[in-house]
Amino acid sequence: MKKLRHSLLVLLTATMGFSASPAFSEAMVNKKMPSNTAQMQQKLDLNSATVEQLMQLPGIGKSKAEAIIAYRTEMGRFLEIEQITQVNGIGPKMLSKIADKLTLQE
Repeated sequence: MKKLRHSLLVLLTATMGFSASPAFSEAMVNKKMPSNTAQMQQKLDLNSATVEQLMQLPGIGKSKAEAIIAYRTEMGRFLEIEQITQVNGIGPKMLSKIADKLTLQE
């Protein structure tokens, strides 16, 4: 896998007219992903997420995150992800952006 990434990087830099030194190529191959990106690869539990965690979702700011938690507090656990559209300010369009990033834990 490491060789494949290295080969792709070399091919990409050659295609773009850049010359990648072996040290630069190696540094790019071994580069770690930022922790916030790694966190977003895991699905977020809609029934236990904090305001800060919800704010990492695309299009969800502090007020929408707080509205999600207020809804959850008042109505109880989310039984299905689509139920989030009952939160003021979250409609089908927003749901389509965030549904694949959410989960419901038992």
